[in-house]
Amino acid sequence: MRVVLVGNYNERREGANFYATVRKLTNGLVRNGHQVMPFSDRDVAREMGKLGIFRGGDAYANERLVALCRNFRPDLLILFHADKIENDTLRELRAMRPAMRVAVVNLDPVFLPENPPRIRRFAEVADTTFITMAGETLSQFVTPTHSLTFIPNPADISIETLQCFASNDQLYDLFCAVGSENASTPRGRVLKEIETSVPEARCAFYGFEGRRQVNGQDYFDAIAASRMGLNLNREDGNYLYSSDRFAQYAGNGLLVFVSRSTGYDEIFTDEEFAFYRGSEELADKLRFFLKNDGERQRIARNGHARYHAFFSEREVARYIVDVMTGRPLEAYAWPTDIHR
Repeated sequence: MRVVLVGNYNERREGANFYATVRKLTNGLVRNGHQVMPFSDRDVAREMGKLGIFRGGDAYANERLVALCRNFRPDLLILFHADKIENDTLRELRAMRPAMRVAVVNLDPVFLPENPPRIRRFAEVADTTFITMAGETLSQFVTPTHSLTFIPNPADISIETLQCFASNDQLYDLFCAVGSENASTPRGRVLKEIETSVPEARCAFYGFEGRRQVNGQDYFDAIAASRMGLNLNREDGNYLYSSDRFAQYAGNGLLVFVSRSTGYDEIFTDEEFAFYRGSEELADKLRFFLKNDGERQRIARNGHARYHAFFSEREVARYIVDVMTGRPLEAYAWPTDIHR
């Protein structure tokens, strides 16, 4: 297929986001044999900003997308957090390419206040939204012309190249990177409890209580210096929701601690990840693996292999194409319910 993938490739970060999911999905589509034309809507809009034409930049990005599609004639248009693209532009493209299918990829949970309006806005013009959470909560966004389905955060073997399970001399025992948290936030309270209840653990909690944040290769270097990773969401109890940290931690071979409230223990087992329910069990399991590093390595190796097998960039890209073309859905590791 000819695919236009509109997303925030964020070139202004100069490669610091090399592990961004939009890049993995691009890789997966290409590796599955599709011709992909990436279009970074925010970067194109910024071109006008450099000339001092700030509000005109959004219009310019929309005009450029129309010109691209006129020349390239895509079969599939994927909008990956493409917030600069207007619905009227998408209506124009659909009129120009009546057979073209339009998909939305949304990596945010619905509990973020800004996300439901975004989903509903694109629901007016898109066929299907693929979102990194599952369950009946998605039904509220269904319309007669718009469906929703779950996708996991993919791991890419060419990006998540570390094998932390193969080493036993790392500087840190437990790794977690958050944007900016303190002990008054839900995630911050968990991190503080760990530091208090398991003081023997050497913790690397980046972004917590004023500690420096890491990105780019510094982020991967910090992962490489750790044995285990704690996958914390901003809010618990959202079925199969996880940030892309899960893919980065598991894909790079950390032993990942995952709350059972996510529902991921329905897909993976305790032989692959350290599932826990509540802070007490989390602390107990951390103490166990501190004393049993061979078990840490074994389970982390299993989790690394299984995550790459189940949730690879090629599998996720294949699922999107299968849904958008109406092909029979083969056995996928995740729920393939389509809310319509």
